[in-house]
Amino acid sequence: MQIENRAAPHMMLGVLTLLSLGAIVYSLDTAPPNAQLQLRTAANNTKNAASFVLVDVESAGSTSSSSATNQERAVIVYNAPDRVEETVTAGGRSGTVLVVGNRRYERSGSGKWFDLGPPASGTTKGTSAGQIAVSEILYPLTSLAGATNVSVHSTAHVSSVYTFVPGQEALLLLRLLGTSVPPGTRSYLATIHGEFVGVEEVDLSNAGERITIALGVTQVDHAPVLHVPLPSQITTTPPT
Repeated sequence: MQIENRAAPHMMLGVLTLLSLGAIVYSLDTAPPNAQLQLRTAANNTKNAASFVLVDVESAGSTSSSSATNQERAVIVYNAPDRVEETVTAGGRSGTVLVVGNRRYERSGSGKWFDLGPPASGTTKGTSAGQIAVSEILYPLTSLAGATNVSVHSTAHVSSVYTFVPGQEALLLLRLLGTSVPPGTRSYLATIHGEFVGVEEVDLSNAGERITIALGVTQVDHAPVLHVPLPSQITTTPPT
């Protein structure tokens, strides 16, 4: 009897050991998602938002200098599903394009809007001008969601910085720059704030020249609401 009584604790210890091993295995199965999944989730959360403001800063200069010789800044307001307003500032001047569904407008500075009319028949293949504009605005997020070789670069409070290789890299660069990019040094960073993308950065260097693109996302789900301009806000004179 004494032997049997003494054996009981060892049996319980064995059971506890098995339970402990099971807990470890379970914790591995339910561990926090990896960096690639975290980045994909944040990109999709931002892409699926009802609205946001995107600040696109493109700089060009020499790899031997820390200052850019040319810089262009665009502020883009996005309203799902088919409304986009883009204001570009360069050389001390600004111009704005507004697309609401299939209606398009433009203006210089803070002047009145000029009605560009709908796209030419047959050029959009059944897709509205607004839907086409939105697809361009969202593509960097689509590419980010398909990123590979993702790793955590740094973390601080509720923000994390990731390095990655974007999905469809050549197409992303073509859409961002409007031209194919020759071989050279390329690096990509994404900063995640909470559950959304905060900044997506592209850094390109080739033959002594450097181009950087920073896409900053703000006001997620709280961007200004875009409307068709009132008749009193429209002019028949094209902007100069």
